[in-house]
Amino acid sequence: CILVEEIEALFQDDSISRQTSNKKEVIHINKQPTPIRYMSMTAWNKLGCVKVDSKVLIDNTVCQSPSEKCFFGECEQCKDSVPSKFLEQSLGAVSHFDDSTWMVWSKPTSSPASTNDTSTSRKSSNNQVLLQKVNGSVADLLQEFDTQWLIFLKHSYIATEQSNYIRRIKSEANEYETIVIHIDFAENYSLLQQNSIMQAHWTTPQATIFTIHAKISKDNHQSMAIISDYLEHDVEFVHSTQRVIVDYIQSVYPGVKKINYVSDGAPQHFKNNKNILNLTYHYADFGLPVSWTF
Repeated sequence: CILVEEIEALFQDDSISRQTSNKKEVIHINKQPTPIRYMSMTAWNKLGCVKVDSKVLIDNTVCQSPSEKCFFGECEQCKDSVPSKFLEQSLGAVSHFDDSTWMVWSKPTSSPASTNDTSTSRKSSNNQVLLQKVNGSVADLLQEFDTQWLIFLKHSYIATEQSNYIRRIKSEANEYETIVIHIDFAENYSLLQQNSIMQAHWTTPQATIFTIHAKISKDNHQSMAIISDYLEHDVEFVHSTQRVIVDYIQSVYPGVKKINYVSDGAPQHFKNNKNILNLTYHYADFGLPVSWTF
């Protein structure tokens, strides 16, 4: 049927839906595994309005040649610009009073904790952020855009600058100067055994996998992984892996003068005072100066 094919083609369009990143999330169609796709249309698109890209919104709310102040709400020329003024132009036949539904990541608004709750459980509950459904009018949706806009602008600017900086230092990597080493923990790997008994489910051994990607030069990449039965993702583990990494780099690329580590900002094992202290002793411990980019 042509209509069915058109609907399938529309749904599978990357602007309408996205494929799951989880390899286990599949459905079987005609005995063939097919990855699940999730709708990625925004509330604005669902209203039938013209599709608006976030980059277009940013370009229409900051100066033509934006500076850092434009993204932090400190520019005198564009600090009062809000996305609702631009979005209203594409409303078309949609009224401000029409119903709308959208999803927001926020802390749940729940009743006060009961007296039986411990302080730890209350603290854990207060830190939860859930994807919640919000019902309101189009005017409410526009107001939500305006309320969250400055937060989004800051995030967009910082993420873009970080990405550009990491891309630049990787392009400048040189085996006789500074190399870039991207590190991260993978999820602990479960060492499953074939034909195991049911009770083995509760005693499955695991291994930590620490991934490493070294950008030595423009056309020279090295990928490594450290596998360990030490399951804690902590500063001690990171410091131990640095010894392995530096020993390998110095043996294979003796001309390297400096290492620039790149990682996410996980406070448990990377972005904390203990790791920064280790960073100051990196030259004394391993014989190479270092910097760290989060």
